Amino acid sequence: MVKNYFLNLFLLFSISLSSQIKITEIYHDTPYNERMTLFNGTTQQEENARRHHWGEFIEIYNYSDKDIRLENWYIRDLFGVFWLPQDKIIKSGEFMVVVYSAPTVNTTPFTELFSTTQGKDNQIIKQNAILMDNYKESVYLGYALGGQVPLDKGSYGWVLPKSSNRVKAAYTQPGICYTVKSYQLTSNGYYSLAYPNPLDAVYKPPIEHFEDIVFNDYIKYYSYLDWSDNVLNLINNICSISIEKIQQIPNGTYNSGGKCFNYDTPGSNTDAYDCAVSNGSNNQGTGHTYDELLNIKNSIKVYPNPVSAGNQYTVNITWDGPALNQIYDLQVYNGNGGYVFGYQPTNGINYTTFSLQNQLPGIFIVNFTLNTGQVVSKNILKW
Repeated sequence: MVKNYFLNLFLLFSISLSSQIKITEIYHDTPYNERMTLFNGTTQQEENARRHHWGEFIEIYNYSDKDIRLENWYIRDLFGVFWLPQDKIIKSGEFMVVVYSAPTVNTTPFTELFSTTQGKDNQIIKQNAILMDNYKESVYLGYALGGQVPLDKGSYGWVLPKSSNRVKAAYTQPGICYTVKSYQLTSNGYYSLAYPNPLDAVYKPPIEHFEDIVFNDYIKYYSYLDWSDNVLNLINNICSISIEKIQQIPNGTYNSGGKCFNYDTPGSNTDAYDCAVSNGSNNQGTGHTYDELLNIKNSIKVYPNPVSAGNQYTVNITWDGPALNQIYDLQVYNGNGGYVFGYQPTNGINYTTFSLQNQLPGIFIVNFTLNTGQVVSKNILKW
């Protein structure tokens, strides 16, 4: 019963946690020359760079039933870390490949190496931070909670005897990459050698419900979560509606309306009225860039979280760094949109406290309105 209660609450979150994404294939040792002989300003430099680890890739797969934004996801190895593009979305049941691309050199398109990738450029992510070693290596896929706490969610490593599969002038031989095997995920959860098959697979992990995958992480790392895109609809109690227009001329439907609901103190619905539907973003004004807003939000601390009787249900909020003198108003709402607490800090003030002593257990939203009119939010759980 408790699990179902919290699952319903967690469905409101829009960020993605846990290993909803798997590494399904690693191709770490192509037939191409991996030597880097640099002679500035010469053709030799360009040719060696062009073929440096050319064709290597790491394939990832979204096996959850929800599309996932790759913000705060990373792949790392023993050489470096590559943060996946924050604006990229991997759809449910979709593959993407992270491929090596030499910097400052016009490499031959990855799609010319593998026929299975042709016409799928939007599923190819280029990077030069990871340099997979042919003989001893470990590759990790992970997610950073709030952009601050990195959690490795999948990995694969190998230790191999030193040998060479280099083919002279490999770039003149179409299909040469298919002659070297890659590590591919199998149905038993292990990796086995097979000929490379990027953006396709003999075995695809079965699709699982998003909430089942992330439940344990939501419980364990609750204090790092926030309401993100859902905050306005939550505090305004808005439900999107589409009502058929009952008249003969003109025909059509209303698709942009919404209903707002008011509640009394016990949480019973008292009335409903027409209202606007938010665009799904809590950044309403202009001024701060996306990265600046993220830094401001990360500079705001809400603790303890979850809050319990052990601390008399007292909640502390502090902010510093990028958030200092940026908060015009903060408001706390319960899960029904009821107003719980408000505070307007003056310059130089960077903390406030309040009590949830008389509130029912559940989810609470702290909404921070900035001087620019933009909004960031945090959440609180009362046990």
